[in-house]
Amino acid sequence: MTKRNNELEQLPEALVAEDHPGFSFIWLVPLMALIIGAVLIYKEYSSLGPTVEIRFQSAEGITPKKTEIKYRDVVIGKVKTVQFSSDLSHVVVEAQLNKDMEALLSPKTRFWVVRPRIGATGASGMSTLFSGAYIAMDPGDGDGYTESFVGLEEPPKILSDAKGRSFRLRAKRLGSISVGSPVYHRQIQVGEVTGYRLVPDQGHVALDVFINAPNDKLVRRNTRFWNVSGMDMEISGSGLKVELESLVSLLAGGVAFDASLTLGDDQPAAEGTVFQLYASRTESQERTGQLSLPYVLYFDDSVRGLSTGAPVEFRGIPVGKVLDISLEKNATDGLVRIAVLVGLEPGLVPFGNKNPALDPEAQQTFFQETLEKMVSRGLRARLMMGNLLSGQLIVDMDFDPEAEIASIDYSGKYPVLPTTPGSLSSITNSLVAILGKLKRLPLEEMGAHFLNVSEGLDALVNDAASQDALQNLSLVLQRADRILSVVENKTSPLMNEITSLSMDARKMVQQAERTLDALARVTSDQGGMGGELVNTMRELAAAARAVKGVADYLERHPEALLQGKAR
Repeated sequence: MTKRNNELEQLPEALVAEDHPGFSFIWLVPLMALIIGAVLIYKEYSSLGPTVEIRFQSAEGITPKKTEIKYRDVVIGKVKTVQFSSDLSHVVVEAQLNKDMEALLSPKTRFWVVRPRIGATGASGMSTLFSGAYIAMDPGDGDGYTESFVGLEEPPKILSDAKGRSFRLRAKRLGSISVGSPVYHRQIQVGEVTGYRLVPDQGHVALDVFINAPNDKLVRRNTRFWNVSGMDMEISGSGLKVELESLVSLLAGGVAFDASLTLGDDQPAAEGTVFQLYASRTESQERTGQLSLPYVLYFDDSVRGLSTGAPVEFRGIPVGKVLDISLEKNATDGLVRIAVLVGLEPGLVPFGNKNPALDPEAQQTFFQETLEKMVSRGLRARLMMGNLLSGQLIVDMDFDPEAEIASIDYSGKYPVLPTTPGSLSSITNSLVAILGKLKRLPLEEMGAHFLNVSEGLDALVNDAASQDALQNLSLVLQRADRILSVVENKTSPLMNEITSLSMDARKMVQQAERTLDALARVTSDQGGMGGELVNTMRELAAAARAVKGVADYLERHPEALLQGKAR
């Protein structure tokens, strides 16, 4: 113990300074670290942009803090978290964007996941097999600002900055057309199908197509679109004919268009114009409309020969077709009548509005108003023979100036157009009227009278005295014919001589007149020679007048040459 205490006593004592010597440089290290950290933190937060929420059906290929957000293959953000929604119906992706991306966020901004996809129209997103999936963004050009979006399950076919125009198509059935199916013009792809939807109220399929610039100028108001999915085969006398637009359209469907040579409007079509999508090119070349409006026609005539699909014509031009034929009981008098349901196409009716840019409701309103005016002016429907050989009937619409005043009846399910009896019914009614008049005639009395008249004529013809009179008359006519022949033979030379004499006489008179005129110019009536010449000329003139008188008399009485002058 004593030894340990001695050791402790031998240890040096620490000296305690009375005053602090100053700041120690050792503190610069943590201070600099703190400053650098603050700068980094400020830089990090100052470079951060808005935080957006994107809702997807699933989080396939999305990894928090790893999946990037790109615009034109440039990284503009990264996924922060992925979590379920409150009702577990979808996932909510929270992503952090760069600061300069705020101007690109609007209600029309779209997000979708880029991952490998293989379809009938081709493959996309194959680069993500090595780099992993990422979220792509399309800013759009809308107004406003939002940070909540619904992601697309499929990549959009047309980006917001694409050059071109969109159009709408109406089809009875979709066929094998799908989103991304190509649109061709003369077998060159100029666009694609961007979407389709069913319109149950109007019974058709609506398609959206986008035509890239500058080929969008090829779409005009009279352009016809048709389906080129699959191939068309036709067997005729010349052999088998196969038409195929392209191998892609065979697998994924497609649409083709071309401007038809018609009398319609060929001005460029506005964006959003609605066109009819026909089943084939042949059908597109036929004259059909885009919108069909139903109307009911009631006929008292027989409809034998009228079938579903028969044309409805206006002065020989198709304006619709027959949709249905049925019997219907009239609620007013209880009689059974024939109801014919027809579909009129406003685009084909001559007095309809042919502007395809109008929506179906506007076209229907304009057509109904115009049709009401035409009905008030005498427009009526009637049955007409379309083919004499087959007996096929058609529905003909034309103006009837003798029609009674009528209007369209809108009280039923479909509007009812007034009708008028057809040509066959009119002929039948006329025949019935004629037969009725014939039936009222006293045919028995008329027959007995005609019989008496024929018997009298028969007795007159077969009477012996009548036959003798006819024979005598025949002899008289033969004698008269012989006399006329003799007179004609004798008078013909005489008439020629008289005509020649008369011409000579006229020539002599003309020569005498010329001589008198010449003498009058060279001589005078003064003196003996002149007086004698004047007397001589007067005598010659008198002789000429006498000759002329004889010639005129012979012209009037040529028989005087044979018989002499009558006393």
